[in-house]
Amino acid sequence: MQLMQKVTAPLFALAAGFAAGKHQNKKSSGAGKTRVIGSFLLILSGCTTTSQSGQPVTSWDIHQQALQTISGYQATGKLGYISPEQRFTANLNWKNETGADHLRLTNFLGTTLLKLDTQPGRAVLIDNDGKRYQGPDAAALVLKLTGISLPVNQMRDWLIGLPSGADTYQLNAENRVAYLAKQVGSQLWQLDYNVYDESATPALPSRLVLSQGDIRITLLINRWQVQP
Repeated sequence: MQLMQKVTAPLFALAAGFAAGKHQNKKSSGAGKTRVIGSFLLILSGCTTTSQSGQPVTSWDIHQQALQTISGYQATGKLGYISPEQRFTANLNWKNETGADHLRLTNFLGTTLLKLDTQPGRAVLIDNDGKRYQGPDAAALVLKLTGISLPVNQMRDWLIGLPSGADTYQLNAENRVAYLAKQVGSQLWQLDYNVYDESATPALPSRLVLSQGDIRITLLINRWQVQP
């Protein structure tokens, strides 16, 4: 908002000065034009604003609606997992489409560590040995077979910054989700959105930290492909 005020203030002054100089004998007409110009600039400054960080700001309702119109996406990047029992880093590929999610984790050589395909009521997991398992709940299946705790069912929306089903959430200065929390069974999951990718439309998270107790999962998304 400060940036827009700096830009629009000299424009307003120039317009007002032009109106006053050219129409000295037509005060009534000049005042009317000045009011029109002022109203236009006021509308303009209300539509395009910036936060103190210099990032564009929109209303949460508009941003939320834009996220809800996304019919599918693919996110690629890195996943870092730390718990008292294990820690690892993997390449991440998460594809979401209507009624299904596909998660694939690979090592630096491209070897598959885990492949998970889910749809309502059914999950299929293939481990690094190529063994295939299935069950009705994706999170329970992943935990049982790998020891990795991950709220898969919630992450399909959380990953794009949509707090679906969250018990609570907070917005940042740009009116995007900065934090959310959700009690899943006996586990309290918390998600911090540290950075958003401004080149994406709408803006999408590029660094997230998911935590639950002693478990910490860092997600770095370096590429988004979105289906409107």
